[in-house]
Amino acid sequence: MSKYSKTVYKTILTLIILCSTILPSKAFWLLGFSNAYTLPPACIGFIGGTGGQLTDVGNPGLLSYTPFLAHAGIRVGLSKRIDWGYRLCTVAMPYSSAGPSLGAETDVKIRITTDSSKWQAAVVAGAGYSYLYLLGETRNAWAPGVALIASRALSSRVMLSLNARYVFTGITSAPGGELKNNLTAMGGSVNIGIKINKTTTIVPEMGLFDFSGNIGGKQMNGTGFQYGCIIAAKIN
Repeated sequence: MSKYSKTVYKTILTLIILCSTILPSKAFWLLGFSNAYTLPPACIGFIGGTGGQLTDVGNPGLLSYTPFLAHAGIRVGLSKRIDWGYRLCTVAMPYSSAGPSLGAETDVKIRITTDSSKWQAAVVAGAGYSYLYLLGETRNAWAPGVALIASRALSSRVMLSLNARYVFTGITSAPGGELKNNLTAMGGSVNIGIKINKTTTIVPEMGLFDFSGNIGGKQMNGTGFQYGCIIAAKIN
């Protein structure tokens, strides 16, 4: 890497980290649209796309559908096996009383397999924050989570990735706090990365998740299905 490229890289990385501390840095979106590989050092990736969510939560169950969950993000390669990401997305809680709003999340991905492994694996740890409309009022929500990704190349242009994910979301400013207003999501998803060229990939993904939580102390359990598709591009 040239001296100029290193300077540009350090400048961009500094600006991204500053933005992630100033802007809301957290959210609730269970699909990762990622594979187990990490970006090389100084490589920068961008994603943009949309998706939707269908849930059946409560007793009796109540269907809730959010057809449009737009999101966009950036990733930066920090070392050979570690990269960092930040993305803005629409937050959709699976409760009919909670309307969607904009939030963001940040995470770190660590690849735990060697370059020669046919199956690649990575661990992702992150957190999110957003503002939700709950029963007509604005509330704060935060969401830490972890994920395990396993990927294998099916051909030179197609990659299969399996994701297992756990996310807890607490609505801190609602009456009773996060103890009485929360959501735990556990489940998995699958995506297919299809290369268009050396730098651009299309990634459709879908996942199924088990929800357990409370609103105002009332238990609200159920299941949720999310789907989406992004376009990912990277620059070295």
